Amino acid sequence: MFQLSRGAAQSLTQSPLAAQPMAHTQPVPQSVAAADLQGLLGETPRVGRGQRSNTMARMQQQVQRIVNEARRRPKVAHVAAEGALGRISINSARNPKQAIQVQHDAGTHDAGPHGAARGPAASRRATLRAVETAYGAVLRMEQQVRAQQPSDAAYAEAREQAWTALGAAQPILNEYPHPLVRFLGVAKGTRLIPRLVPHLSVDQVLALTTTIIANFESLDVCRFGSFSLADAQRRDATALFLHAAMPPALAFMADTPLQIVNGLFALFMERNNVAWVARTRPAQVFLAVVLRRTAALKQAYADSAELFQAAELYAHLFNALRGNITALFPPPPPPSQLPGPADDVHAWQFLAALAAAASVEQQHMLVSEARGHVLTSVQLAKSGHLPSDVASAITANVNLFLNALGLDASQVAA
Repeated sequence: MFQLSRGAAQSLTQSPLAAQPMAHTQPVPQSVAAADLQGLLGETPRVGRGQRSNTMARMQQQVQRIVNEARRRPKVAHVAAEGALGRISINSARNPKQAIQVQHDAGTHDAGPHGAARGPAASRRATLRAVETAYGAVLRMEQQVRAQQPSDAAYAEAREQAWTALGAAQPILNEYPHPLVRFLGVAKGTRLIPRLVPHLSVDQVLALTTTIIANFESLDVCRFGSFSLADAQRRDATALFLHAAMPPALAFMADTPLQIVNGLFALFMERNNVAWVARTRPAQVFLAVVLRRTAALKQAYADSAELFQAAELYAHLFNALRGNITALFPPPPPPSQLPGPADDVHAWQFLAALAAAASVEQQHMLVSEARGHVLTSVQLAKSGHLPSDVASAITANVNLFLNALGLDASQVAA
């Protein structure tokens, strides 16, 4: 454990509220929750054209329908050997070779973004065409917005074309990878999201968000777990996804009730390998936003079924991460390279949100598993071998986690 002063140790173990999950977090007003979201994700464009007068009940029903669908059907269908290989005929003098008869049944989905059966190369070309179609549709919508006499019919047609090309409305379980995942696998498609979202309705933004959440582990930026610092291409793709795709998709969470937050949280837990995907920056950002939003709504839902469900979801998340806390951090840089505080800031932010909602026992477990990273980071910052700005940034990152526990890096013996 850390070498702490007696007062610091008592502050961790004697808090009367810390024994209750998510009980000791200070209530945060909705405006602060929105500011926290912008702090994590950057500036987010407002959703335009789609009217926010749509009721929260409709949004809740949509999320619940997707969660129920994910629970009813398996995540990946198992392919039977006969269906994959066909029937192999017996060798004979007249038929010396094995004839493979591939059986195409209605349940097999090898379709591209527009439903036609394709191979990998054809699917890639279809995805690129979908991106270009959506890009052209967004240009036409932007032109209609700037026009002195805009055409509502032309605008609506372009929006429908862009929405169809995006593929977010496709059923989650019909195709792997999902058409939206393929769309976001193209850098141009990811860059288009913040320009497209302002033209979508609230229901469409919700559909976009739920589809991303349900397919987190199949996203290109999440499939390989923790990114490698040596892989510049993967690092750039992750940064692009964080700054282009996630902010507009999650911005509406700053105004959503706890029922919607719980639904999205449950969808994430149902559809993804949490211990694996939580190693990635996008998942850490999403989970930090969910936990902060839950904390902000805690007072408004005191002693309610929604708050009890949020506590259950947190317990499932915590149990899934038990023993895997160190895997949340990216691999250390080579000795010849200075550590970058921006590389692990999302991990510290997520740990801070996780610790703020934890009980005393859970906090002790977090401290025990993260102790090595905390000590290494504090010792590195105090070593005097780093520039002062880098050392200060490393200390600030560690304090994100320690401050959530009522501690500070100055209390840790270097």
